Amino acid sequence: MKKRFLGLLLIPMVITLASCSDLSIASVEGDSSNYTTAGNTQESSSTSTTKTIKYTPVYEKTSATLSVTNETSKETNIESTVEKVYDSVVSIQASSTSTISSGSGVLVGYDTNLGLSYLVTCFHVIEDASIFDVTLTDGSVYSAELVGGYQDLDLAVLSIEKLDLTYSALFEDSDTIKLGSSVACIGNPLGTLPGSVSSGVISYINRTVQTDSYNTRTLLQTDVAINSGNSGGGLFNTAGALIGIVNAKYSQSGIEGLGFAIPSNDVSKTIEELLETAEYDTANKVWKAGYIKGDYEYGFTISQGYYTQSFGRKSAVYYVSDVSTNDSYTGTELQTNDIITSIKVDYYDASKTDETYTVSQSEDPNSFLYSLDLDLDDTLIFTVTRNGSTKDVSVDVKQFVYSA
Repeated sequence: MKKRFLGLLLIPMVITLASCSDLSIASVEGDSSNYTTAGNTQESSSTSTTKTIKYTPVYEKTSATLSVTNETSKETNIESTVEKVYDSVVSIQASSTSTISSGSGVLVGYDTNLGLSYLVTCFHVIEDASIFDVTLTDGSVYSAELVGGYQDLDLAVLSIEKLDLTYSALFEDSDTIKLGSSVACIGNPLGTLPGSVSSGVISYINRTVQTDSYNTRTLLQTDVAINSGNSGGGLFNTAGALIGIVNAKYSQSGIEGLGFAIPSNDVSKTIEELLETAEYDTANKVWKAGYIKGDYEYGFTISQGYYTQSFGRKSAVYYVSDVSTNDSYTGTELQTNDIITSIKVDYYDASKTDETYTVSQSEDPNSFLYSLDLDLDDTLIFTVTRNGSTKDVSVDVKQFVYSA
C-alpha cells in the first residue's frame, strides 16, 4: 500500500534562498498529472472552529445499519432513478479558521441506538476543516461530526443527529458493473447548485488513474458531467444502487466527459472499517475518530534543492521541506530543512532483510519510500545533515488516525 506524503512532491525546479551557513531551500510545486479532484469549492472565511469538550467522555460503539443491493441497471428512464435516490444526496459545507469548502455527500446508513445517520463523502472535501454543515434536499441544515477519514481512497464518513431519512443502498460488487450501462450523478456543482442531476454511461471499469507522481487509484470512468463541488456526490445505476462516489475529473483544457468515481467495493469496505473502529462520545456528542487498520501516512515532504557553498559552488540536495504537526503522522521527528543523505529500513519482522538507500541524483528518495511495503512498527532511520552536523533520526511507522 503506497502512502501519501504531506503536500506536493513534484520537484522539477529549485530556487536557492540562502547560503550554506543559513540553509533555506525551496522547490517549485508542480503536477505531472492532469487529473484533479472534482472539487470542493473554496472561499476565505473567518468562521470560528473551536469545539469545547464540556463533560467527561462516555464512549459507545456504533451499531450502524447499512443497505447493500445487487440490483443491476434496468431498462428505465433516468427520471425514475433520480426520484428513488434524490433525497439521499446532501450538500456539505466544511469550514476551517480560514476557508469554507463546499462539496457533496450521500446518506448511506443510520444507528437508532445513537440517534445518528451516516453519510459518505470525499476526504478532500473535509480535509483540514473542523466544522461541517449538511444541507438536506428540503433545505434543512444539520451540524455534522467527523466519524473518520481515509486519505488513500479519498473517503470520509460524517454523522448527523437525524433519523428517518432517505438512504442509498451500496451496490454489492462494483466489479460486475457493465461497460456502457446508464448512470446518473447527483451532487452540488460549484458549491452553489445543490441537487443537480446529470446522466451518462460507464465509460470504463476499474480505470487506473495516476493522481500524482507516486500514487495511482482504481476508479470508475464515466462521461457524466462533473464539476467542482460534485466531489462526494453519488453515481447511481438505473436501479438506484450507489455504484460509486464521484471524486475526480480530467482537467486539461479542451477535454470534456472524463469523470471518475470511487467504486462501491472500496466505498463499502472503508465505511464499514471506519465505523467499526470509531467510538462515539455520547456525553459531548463527538467522535473518537475511526481509522483503517494498518494505515500509515508519512506526513513530511521531501523536495529537491541546492545550496550555495563558499566561492559560489552549488550542491544539489534532497531536503525536508514540510513536516506535519499531527501526532498520528509518521516522521514528525524530522525537521524542516533537514538534508537527507541516506535512509535505512529496519523491519520489525526479523525474517525481512533490512534495506539501506543512499541518496543520489539518479533516483530521488520519494521513489524509494513509495516502493516500500512497510508494516506498523517498522522503523525508518534517516541520516540527515542538520545545522552543519550529521545525525540519525528514527521514524517509527505507526497507525494513522485522521482527526478534524
